Amino acid sequence: MTARRGAYGAIGLAMLVGLALRLATARGGLWLDEAWSAYFVKQAATPLGVLWQINHDNNHFLNSWWMLLVGPYAPPMLVRALSIATGVASIGLAGAIGLRRGTATGVVAALLVAVSPIMMAYGAEARGYGPMVTVMLVAILVVDRWLDGEREAPVWPLAALTLLGMLAQFTYIFALAALGGWIVATLSRRMTLDEAVRSGLRTLAPSIGAVVLVVAVVVAAAHASTAGFQTGGYPGFTIPGFSGGLEDAVVHTFGLSLGSAFATIGVAAVASAAAILLAPGMAGRRFLYALAVLAFPAMLALALSRINNAGFARYYFLACIGLVLLVAELSGAAIARGGWRRAVAVVLLAVVVVASLSRDRALALALRGDPGRAVATMRMAAPAGTSVGVDTIRPTAVLEAAARTAGYSLDIRRDCPAAAFVFIDLEDHGAAPARLERCGQSYARIAVGRYFSMSGFDWSLYARTPPQSNGVSGH
Repeated sequence: MTARRGAYGAIGLAMLVGLALRLATARGGLWLDEAWSAYFVKQAATPLGVLWQINHDNNHFLNSWWMLLVGPYAPPMLVRALSIATGVASIGLAGAIGLRRGTATGVVAALLVAVSPIMMAYGAEARGYGPMVTVMLVAILVVDRWLDGEREAPVWPLAALTLLGMLAQFTYIFALAALGGWIVATLSRRMTLDEAVRSGLRTLAPSIGAVVLVVAVVVAAAHASTAGFQTGGYPGFTIPGFSGGLEDAVVHTFGLSLGSAFATIGVAAVASAAAILLAPGMAGRRFLYALAVLAFPAMLALALSRINNAGFARYYFLACIGLVLLVAELSGAAIARGGWRRAVAVVLLAVVVVASLSRDRALALALRGDPGRAVATMRMAAPAGTSVGVDTIRPTAVLEAAARTAGYSLDIRRDCPAAAFVFIDLEDHGAAPARLERCGQSYARIAVGRYFSMSGFDWSLYARTPPQSNGVSGH
């Protein structure tokens, strides 16, 4: 009992550390996807409008409803509060899942989720991934308790979780597929495969209905719209793009890179496969880990090769969660056994924590590029308001969000006459030239914003007349 109380205290401490990290990363102006979400929510204006009128893949319903509740141009920390709260809750949930295997496993699971860069980053931005991960972990906990014989089949709880997960972010469907495979594979050890499939289908039938319901609403809303369903950037499938996204997911799960996508992904896959096959005491959880960590990325690669848009680490959250829980279980078992195994586990965990915190620090300092700094720079030069030129529509929502949040009057122009400033979207991490010409006027660079990894927006700001003594300095 004393050990259990100590574990609760350690998990609570991990949650406080995770909260501090997420608050540090949640500062700064809304980046591109967040800003466009705010713009869409402002246009929709009502909860039903969020569901029926936006018709865009950047509309993550739970996040959009939260934005509507607090105001899409409220202080960014408040706009991101839903993700922050659910991100911290995910730490406790990972600890609860781990505690089912032992006190050390619970503490390690909570610690890893607290400091994991991908969990921290997406648990501190105004999108649907933070809430989705929380729902995913609750579902894993519920299914784990059922398969261990501690409760009846959680038919309706899983349906409710699936509805919430799909409203948070559509990629929750990956988790539902993995849960289904885990359920059938585990039950097939106790009954025939046909019986296991039928039992799994009975358990998940309302959950599948929830998926169909959400998809039907989206399809109906898009059909009713004159513009149909819209998407943002949608790059074609390439092997480097796919491997880069998967490498990002692995690197940002534990903060460690082996220098190349091939090495990083290869070592993670081989080590995971060996652990799943050989480590003792995992029982039916082997199926969850195999499906989430190994089978899911392979199947997703096949699917994305047909539909494109593969190079994003956020698509692999299921694999990231599987990796964290697998490593936590292996580490917890080693720590519990003591001796040299405990020493090795503690050293390796220390390496992961240090590497993760280093990457967390870089993410927190970069603030996704912080477009709010561009508006602050213009305000220093022109306190009463000013005009800014842009080349495309893409950055307009970013500037509008930053200006509205700051209560600053900003005239955003896509055409001549020349504006006082020019704001350039440095898409694909492009270079920021020192000078440029627009509308027959010369502009000098006065500020640049760069994000570190995963989510963010690169930009540069130019002034028509380089300021000399107004407090604006170049970068």
